[in-house]
Amino acid sequence: MQTLSAEQQQNLVEIISEEFGTGLTCDEFADVLLGLLEDISGFETISPAKANQLINQLWRKYHAQESAEKE
Repeated sequence: MQTLSAEQQQNLVEIISEEFGTGLTCDEFADVLLGLLEDISGFETISPAKANQLINQLWRKYHAQESAEKE
């Protein structure tokens, strides 16, 4: 089953922010996230629909973090 807890989701967002900064575009963010998911057991074969759902969820968290840093 391909699910992540809220804590795991936040950890991924934090990893991406620390490694790549908070200024990624949505497409860049998606590429980075998919690359990270390939290294997580069970997520290397995630369906496109499930991947898009996860990208959208985590993008909102990442984007909110980016907006908060600009304030």
